[in-house]
Amino acid sequence: MAVNCDILIVGGGVMGTSIAWQLAKRKAGRVVLLEKSFLGAGSSGKSGAIVRQHYSNRLTASMAQKSLRVFEQFDQIVGGLPVFSRTGMVLIVNEKDKPGLDANLAMQQELGIDVRLVSAQVLADIDPNARLKEDEIAIYEAEAGYVESVQVVASYAEAARREGADIRLGVEVENVVTEKSKIVGVETNEGHYNSGTVILATGPWAAKLGKDLGVKLPVQACRTQVALYRRPPDFGRRTAVYCDFVQGLYFKPTHGEMLHAGSLAGEEIKQPVNPDQYNEAADGDWLPGVRQRLSRRYPAMHRSYGRGGYGALYAITPDWHPIIDKLPGLEGAYCAVGFSGHGFKMSPIVGQLMAELIVDGKASALDIAPLRYTRFDENDPVKTPYGYGVMG
Repeated sequence: MAVNCDILIVGGGVMGTSIAWQLAKRKAGRVVLLEKSFLGAGSSGKSGAIVRQHYSNRLTASMAQKSLRVFEQFDQIVGGLPVFSRTGMVLIVNEKDKPGLDANLAMQQELGIDVRLVSAQVLADIDPNARLKEDEIAIYEAEAGYVESVQVVASYAEAARREGADIRLGVEVENVVTEKSKIVGVETNEGHYNSGTVILATGPWAAKLGKDLGVKLPVQACRTQVALYRRPPDFGRRTAVYCDFVQGLYFKPTHGEMLHAGSLAGEEIKQPVNPDQYNEAADGDWLPGVRQRLSRRYPAMHRSYGRGGYGALYAITPDWHPIIDKLPGLEGAYCAVGFSGHGFKMSPIVGQLMAELIVDGKASALDIAPLRYTRFDENDPVKTPYGYGVMG
């Protein structure tokens, strides 16, 4: 027997669950979310979930800023356990990149973001473990930190259920069904679901379902890697999140006196994968190089204890920015995909924007026109004046 619903969300990661909560909270009708595996099984459950506001354009900086306010009070706004750890974030570039950095800081400060240049001496006060060379420049974003990714997804899902959403696991969408350019439902491994509205929040699987709809979603599933190190006993507890463009690394503290580290070089785009079949272990020849680069910023980490690492998934668009829009030529089809490694920190505002787009017919919290689907065909990608496009 077919299941009837008003809005059907495909994908049980942080975007799908955030959208489900926002729609259910607005009493938009019967909301059903389908996840083929388990909640957070794709990119979300492996995310470093760094929450920073440092972006090179106003829209993405504003998206991160609005989302941070939710994460700060997540247990009160959404429910569940507190998820946010404030550490501050240090961003480091070479001296040659100072003009671009200065322009970014001016824009961010206009938005009310607490960010400033810091000297090597000030950095030592913020984080005694770090070292800064004479030809390097550091900025400090005081409000930044990270969230517990699995708990965020679980809390969103529970909040959505409390508001009446139906979240079903182990249900794989095999095809989206259309009639006369209108969405009418989906076919799954458990039968048919009737719905006039379908939202793709499918991360690395976006291109496949888009192709089934006759829509080319320029989202490439790519493999990224994470290295884990246990800090030495004398390291101390004061650590920050880092975006270190000199070493090409981001790293952050995490539970168990550990550091979580990954690449900022953007090489993931050269590693396209099948998201259903990819290497989930870190490459053995990659890990020693991460330790070396990490130790140049944190000298004590040459005595760190390797805890291996893992492979994870990014869903990358040509301009490394998401597509948040209706799908063209299909009434009732929407997507929030292609976050290119930036998505977790933006999930609260993305849920709100998608609910506005679907219920009200237009997103109002922010102008999301730059993230429209057609920008690639119009040769109008999101541009960044920054030398580090992967930063957004």
